[in-house]
Amino acid sequence: MSLSTMIGAPHPPSLFPARGIGAIHRPAAGSSFLRFVAALPFRNLTGRDALVWVEFCMAALLNRELEAQQALSVLPLVDVVTALEGSAESPPSARAIEQVRALGARTVIAAQVHAHENGFELRYQLHGETTLADPSPLRGGDLTQLTIALGRKLARELVDEAPARVVTDTFTNEAFTRARQAAREQRYQTAQDYLRVCVASHPHALEMEVEHVESLAAIEHPETASKAESLLARAAASADVAAQARVLRALAGYHRALENNELARTLIHQALTLLEANGDEALKAALLLERCELAIADREFELAQSIGRRVLAAAQGGDHDRLTAQCLRQEGVIAHLRGQAAPALEVLHRSAQLSRSPLLQHADLARTLYQIAIVYRDAGRMHDAALAIDEAVDYAKLAGTPVRHALTLAFQLTVHSYAGNQAVADSAQATLASASMQQSRAGRFLSQLTDAWLHWRSGRTGDALQRMEQVRKLGREARHFWLSFAITMNTGMAIAGGRYDLAHDLIAEIEANRRFYEGTCLYGSAAFFKAALAHARGDRQQTWRRLRETMAVSPVGIVRSNACLAAAWLACEDRALSEVQGWLDQVPAWTAEHPNGIMALARYRFEQGDWAAALEHQARYVERWPADEVTLYQRRLLNDYREAMRTGRAFAIPRLPHLLTLRF
Repeated sequence: MSLSTMIGAPHPPSLFPARGIGAIHRPAAGSSFLRFVAALPFRNLTGRDALVWVEFCMAALLNRELEAQQALSVLPLVDVVTALEGSAESPPSARAIEQVRALGARTVIAAQVHAHENGFELRYQLHGETTLADPSPLRGGDLTQLTIALGRKLARELVDEAPARVVTDTFTNEAFTRARQAAREQRYQTAQDYLRVCVASHPHALEMEVEHVESLAAIEHPETASKAESLLARAAASADVAAQARVLRALAGYHRALENNELARTLIHQALTLLEANGDEALKAALLLERCELAIADREFELAQSIGRRVLAAAQGGDHDRLTAQCLRQEGVIAHLRGQAAPALEVLHRSAQLSRSPLLQHADLARTLYQIAIVYRDAGRMHDAALAIDEAVDYAKLAGTPVRHALTLAFQLTVHSYAGNQAVADSAQATLASASMQQSRAGRFLSQLTDAWLHWRSGRTGDALQRMEQVRKLGREARHFWLSFAITMNTGMAIAGGRYDLAHDLIAEIEANRRFYEGTCLYGSAAFFKAALAHARGDRQQTWRRLRETMAVSPVGIVRSNACLAAAWLACEDRALSEVQGWLDQVPAWTAEHPNGIMALARYRFEQGDWAAALEHQARYVERWPADEVTLYQRRLLNDYREAMRTGRAFAIPRLPHLLTLRF
């Protein structure tokens, strides 16, 4: 496989030095030295496929460190790779080493990258005329710094003294070119990998450091704030207004992700003030979009739409597809939250189309597809939701944004679990539980949450409630996640587990955060769970009153859909069949694709006397879904429907101990 294929898409020849990525040009005075050192491509033995870039990038960086020593001559990496391409054996086999030595290298360096605790272990060997005095491996969390340290260590062992370093720009320039291309495509982790090398090589290059901070913020790296603050001082000293504004925007996005909304607003205001007199209009628009995100989070929809219209007009006038796509996504989010599913899907699909072409925007596409999946799920269209969320997971992984990746995985798990695709759900949970996911706040929160949800799904409510205690603690720092979906899960779980005091407290917390829910499709959650709590306590009249209240205040969306299904089931139990069809007509997709809807429709057909249809619907659910997610009550219903068909006699169905849709 060629070098350009391994480390990224090939660039035009004019962007490369004549001899490739490893060819660092030394001053003429050094041109008479014989080349006698060669580094093989590093071996990635971490088990992490995403680190495939280390094989050539780190070998090139090692070459750069060795080449800086005037007493050493280093064989270009491209020549090493070309020699190895003709070999059927992979390095560091004896034959591969001999092939490289045949090019003139007297010493061949072979390095391997291993995982070690939360970082890396760099092991290395010398083959040829030189032996290592100290072969102990290097360990640390930053692979770039480990490689630089290895280069300096080997240089000390390979030469008697270390002459002054010489300027070596070729490798850095190419790495920076690739970093910027990755950033344009929103492959932020890849950009960050290249930029770490650039900053290590040129720690005072302002443009490189700005790009570095932007990529750190995009992946929500914990070093973002400290590096941004240091860089702001340098940018201010150089009077570079655009650099200051870019760093402020990156820092605002980072703090918005951490839910430090007040600080994020202040940073955006500072950046816009800097750009007032004379600034890049596209940068102003990007800052306004950050402000729009904050307005949506604060439920200031009118303000968000006003900002969005302003940015959209500027973006379309300037033919900025990326800004237009982001504006449309925000418009779709607002439409969905307001219960306007059809307009939401229309603009979200338009946004996704713009994010695909002409230049694929991985992070934007992941966010848009995630939102599309939510709209489909809320409408009960589980098949469409599964298709959208699967694609969102792929793009979030490629973008290298850990929070978005964790969110998409968590939603993928629930969608596929409800759709009966247990293998996909298990894979998503395994990824969420991985060590890399546990490094982010969102990863820890969502892995604990989905673990609790899976225990509840399989009937282990007590174990699920124990796990939710940790989720509640983590929710103090992830309020948006907690209020958006975790608190409703915990409330339903508490009612199912007979923890009525806990459920009462959680309902009170939902009501205390009225501003977060009011005017959105989540509004009515408190009334719904009051109905569920009344039902669990046997108060039928109060249950109906609260369900009707829910449907009176809740717009179209997840809460209203679940209330309709719960009401349809209760009406079947009460033999109020004239009302059932009206409830089911409001959620047609749910009765076709979601287990709760299928159960409700089966029960209605049974009460109507259409026992064959009831049996068909219930069997479709029980036989399709994993055995540990089908309750004894659901299996009993299937047996009862079969018995009615066999005997030709109707009989009373035992009442469900809790609302049908207690678990969203």
